[in-house]
Amino acid sequence: MYQADSESNINPLEPLDPLDERVRQFLIQRARDTNPEQPFTAVVTYGDLCKALDPDGHYWAAPRYRGIGQVLGRVSTWEHAQGRPMLSALVVQAQSMRAGKGFAQLAQRLGERIPSGHETAFWRSQVEAVVKHWAGRVSEGDEAPDDRVARALALLARISRDVDEVRQLLR
Repeated sequence: MYQADSESNINPLEPLDPLDERVRQFLIQRARDTNPEQPFTAVVTYGDLCKALDPDGHYWAAPRYRGIGQVLGRVSTWEHAQGRPMLSALVVQAQSMRAGKGFAQLAQRLGERIPSGHETAFWRSQVEAVVKHWAGRVSEGDEAPDDRVARALALLARISRDVDEVRQLLR
C-alpha cells in the first residue's frame, strides 16, 4: 500500500500535515496503551484504523481504503527521520494480521537492510520497538532528549514559515 513518491517530500524538521499527524497520534496512543509484554495486541487492521479515524469515509472508504498507505508511509518516514521505529508497523492486513509487502519495501527505501526472507521478522521487531518506545509515555513531552530536540527544531521551522508568511502579507 505504500508508494515511494508519498515519502520523498518529508522534511523531518517540519511537522506533519494535520491528517498525517492525526494518524500518527492514533498509533502512538495504541502503543502507549499496550502492555510491552504483549506488543502484538497493539496492531490494528487497515479497516479498523480507517473506521476509527474516518467513520464517515470522507478520506478512506472500504474495501481498499485507498490513500491510507500513503499517509502511513509519510508517518513512518517522518518517525524514522526522528530516529524512532516505524509506527506503521502497527497497521496490518485483516486476513494475515501482518504487515503487507509495502512495509518492508518502505523500510528498505529508508535504508534498513532486510535480508531476503526476513521481512516478517523485521516487521515483528518494529512492532516490538514501537511499543517499547511509546509504552508508558504519557505525552510528547515525555520523550527522550533527542526526541525533544527534534520536536523543538520542527516547531522552530513552523514558526519561521509563519513569520515569512506574515512578512509577505505585510508587503
